[in-house]
Amino acid sequence: MRPSMIARIGAALLLAPLGSACTALRELPREQYAAKAERRHLVVETQDGERHRLDRARFSADSLVGFRRGDAEADSVALRLALDDVARLSARQVDWYRSGLVGGVVLAGILAAVLAGGKDREPPPPTTPCTRCPS
Repeated sequence: MRPSMIARIGAALLLAPLGSACTALRELPREQYAAKAERRHLVVETQDGERHRLDRARFSADSLVGFRRGDAEADSVALRLALDDVARLSARQVDWYRSGLVGGVVLAGILAAVLAGGKDREPPPPTTPCTRCPS
């Protein structure tokens, strides 16, 4: 294997974990709403049918306070709700099945490129004896 091919494969393997994983919006069961004190990347639907996208939310036993990043550097309070007023709460989470599928396809492509790289090489040109050199 050529050093340039090894360098490309090494760079691809080093950069692969830096990519973002596949995520999906998953609805949380009602009993898990306040299981964590704070959650990130939420969509809250109220009993009235309003939908709110929140960057993060803090939970207590009976309420939530949602934050959205505004134009200013500091987070601004976007929503205060009792948990009884929440009809549905969905959180963005890593979808390990899709992430594994995409990662497997990428690794299969790298492996195919490595295996095919050996077939593309041309044999070295035949050596001819030097006519100027004494034998």
